[in-house]
Amino acid sequence: MAFDVICLITEWAPAVAACRESRGINFYWNAPENPNGDDLPFATERNYRGFDFIEASFYYEILRDQLPTLPRNKADAFLGCVLMDFGQDCPELPEDLADDVGIELPCDEIYYSMRPATVRTVLERMRAVPWAEIEQAAHDADMPSPIRKYDIRDIEHFLFIIEMHQRWLDEAARTGRGLIVLRSQ
Repeated sequence: MAFDVICLITEWAPAVAACRESRGINFYWNAPENPNGDDLPFATERNYRGFDFIEASFYYEILRDQLPTLPRNKADAFLGCVLMDFGQDCPELPEDLADDVGIELPCDEIYYSMRPATVRTVLERMRAVPWAEIEQAAHDADMPSPIRKYDIRDIEHFLFIIEMHQRWLDEAARTGRGLIVLRSQ
């Protein structure tokens, strides 16, 4: 099944207010399609093919068992905030929007959400990861063969997905905004 990932780099207070008013994320789904992007004036939208995000999580789940403890712990602290379900004792994806709105939001539609302070914290965690060690460990790792032809089993594709999260985090931090990352089927 295919799905898209939609990243909203958003001014936080208007996003929280819109979410509270629509009692969920209908503020996004019900916004009129506008080619000029003016339908949500407080947010900038970025889209990507979502299956790659799932595969990046699967890849890291396999790779992390082969990483030395220190790089694994630093990578877990960051990747637990942007990838889903890659292992026990890892951080859970941030749900700042639900916390700030005060209602439970549909977990099948929201990938993660970060207020501006969380964006800065996660960006610091990302910068602390010893990426050269992770990449070297990946090249040395004994990775199983792909099960399906679309499985990610190479570090380059995995790092591309991580760089996408980094670009979103960088843009949000640079503009003092938060992130709301949605899934669309």
